[in-house]
Amino acid sequence: VLLEWLETQLGLPQAYVDRAARVMQYADALSKVTEACFERSLAADRWETASDLLHRRDELILCGWDGTSSYGYPRITVDLALAEREYVGSFPSEAERIPAVLEALDAGQVLPSHELKLAEPIDAWPAVWQLVLSRLNVQDPDQVTPCSPDSSSLLAAANVVRGERTATFDCDSSLRVTQARSETAAVEFVASVLASNSDDLSRTVVYCEDDSLAVRLDACLQRIGIPTMGASLQTRAHPVLQVLPLALELCWEPVDPQCLLDLLTLPIIPFTRVAASALARALSEEPGLGSGAWQNAFDSLYEKSEQDADNPGKLKERLEEWFCSDRSPQGQPISTNLMARQCRKVAKWAIGRATLIWQDEDLSPSDNHVAIALRELSRQAILLGDLIELAGESITQPQLRRLIEEVTDRGVESQLCLRADGGPVRVRSLAVVGDSYDQLIWLGTTTADTKGSRWSVKQLADFAAAGIVIDDGTNSLRSLRAAEARGLCLASKAMLVIELPQNAEQRVHPLWLAVEQKIVEHHLPEKRKPVAIEDLIASNECAGLSPFVFACEATSFQPPQPLRPVWDIPASLLKDRDTVSASELEDRLACPLKWTFNYQANLRSSEIASLPDESRLRGNLFHKILERVFGGGGDLPTEDDAASLVEQTFDERLPLDAAPLAQPEKRVESQRLKIQLV
Repeated sequence: VLLEWLETQLGLPQAYVDRAARVMQYADALSKVTEACFERSLAADRWETASDLLHRRDELILCGWDGTSSYGYPRITVDLALAEREYVGSFPSEAERIPAVLEALDAGQVLPSHELKLAEPIDAWPAVWQLVLSRLNVQDPDQVTPCSPDSSSLLAAANVVRGERTATFDCDSSLRVTQARSETAAVEFVASVLASNSDDLSRTVVYCEDDSLAVRLDACLQRIGIPTMGASLQTRAHPVLQVLPLALELCWEPVDPQCLLDLLTLPIIPFTRVAASALARALSEEPGLGSGAWQNAFDSLYEKSEQDADNPGKLKERLEEWFCSDRSPQGQPISTNLMARQCRKVAKWAIGRATLIWQDEDLSPSDNHVAIALRELSRQAILLGDLIELAGESITQPQLRRLIEEVTDRGVESQLCLRADGGPVRVRSLAVVGDSYDQLIWLGTTTADTKGSRWSVKQLADFAAAGIVIDDGTNSLRSLRAAEARGLCLASKAMLVIELPQNAEQRVHPLWLAVEQKIVEHHLPEKRKPVAIEDLIASNECAGLSPFVFACEATSFQPPQPLRPVWDIPASLLKDRDTVSASELEDRLACPLKWTFNYQANLRSSEIASLPDESRLRGNLFHKILERVFGGGGDLPTEDDAASLVEQTFDERLPLDAAPLAQPEKRVESQRLKIQLV
């Protein structure tokens, strides 16, 4: 944020650069260094090695490395200096942007009047940043003192996280601790507490690191009519974002029918729902792109497309564009031009669909969310296409999947409810809290592990001896914990802490660990466990955690049907069958209940398309091959001719009528089936 402000004031250009583009460019520079210490790692995993070394390179430059010196430095610095000569660096990072700020200041440009309040000392920042900070008007930050009442447990907890020596204490009404046996009970309890204290909602902070848990809490608030927090989570599983990886799977031959079916059943696709449903049903009959059922469905859709009065032939053109393109054999490198064209095809469709949605005058919040996801899909597709072209003339499947994983890493923001006026404030970290508030609800006391240093202790010592001080994570962690402590100190009335035992495998937050220790020491061992929300509800103790009170409501429920060892069915409902199949006989003997449901009640599965199981797939394939060989009439062929025809037909129809068996991982099984049939 500070760097962007400096660039804005100095008139320096700003452009968002995806890290993936920088990694690809740096990988090319690393590959030109011969006999490097990272040569074997680069050959084994080009992407991860280049990503790690680029992070190290940027960190070194921020700490004062000039990109050439290596005397007294660790061995890896020699090779990084050689790579620096080859690195074009057309995508600027923070390490290149800060020197541009210094050059502008040295050239005489003047910043406007400002005050910069830093909670950390300047020498805790990287060396290059220290040069910038020395040119700014840096002031000491305002001292944050606890806002809680005197002699309260909340004040004692605030003093603990500030590092003051504090005696053990018991919990009063300003600090309540409870636990939940399930996340559902926790979010329902918090929603009831907020509903009972609706006057103080806007002055309540909900600290919840788990995005999915915060979204569930928002759903509870919306259900009972309480202003929502606008919680959101970044997800890669959004249906819109699945179009890109599934569309790329269409470029391999034979096409994986499961990926093809997944693409056809997505809620938002590049073609009409009617066409997708027809093709999905064809796949459920004969799973393969190009099978007889698939071709029949295509012909039917082509005919309907020609009869369309508004856009004749448009559907046919769209289907041919997506399903009749060039492909590469499975397991072989694929042309980067082919994959790049497919990426741009997805990008063009996604941004066009998003534009149509935004042009709607009656745009709903859900439609706007879909349009945002489509825009993110377009960005990912364009970036992936550019990265693929940087890989050379061809790219392998593992390399492609690594690029897809990196490009789609950010995902898209999924927001169930909008931020409502007068509602509670949800934060992912107490460090972002800047103003005083009344109540703090700490939902879940665990926290994610912080990132460690990429350098060894020996390497850090060698750099320090050479005059380059690299933070091993201590400065960043100290700064974060101090900011979180300030955020907790800004609570002025009460704090409710809810522990979630199902997250026991995660690390307890250090601030809560320090506070809990002071509380635990005050209790006898048998009283250390906090009361459970479910126990309070069962005993109807609605004010047991006052001032965080809640409401209970008793409801009646319909009991389930009793167990019946025998079911009486009128004989008129059971009818004799005229035909019998092997499957029917198997069901009638093995499970009469299943036979009754399937062959008497005529109960069938839902309309959701699915691929046939392998037993039915093999049976259908064998029947159709034999029908093609022997179903044409005339004299029967000789044994040798029959075997040759069956073998030839098997090779032709396997990737079309039974594509799941034609995938590389099924190669041994398909050969065994071929030998059996011959």
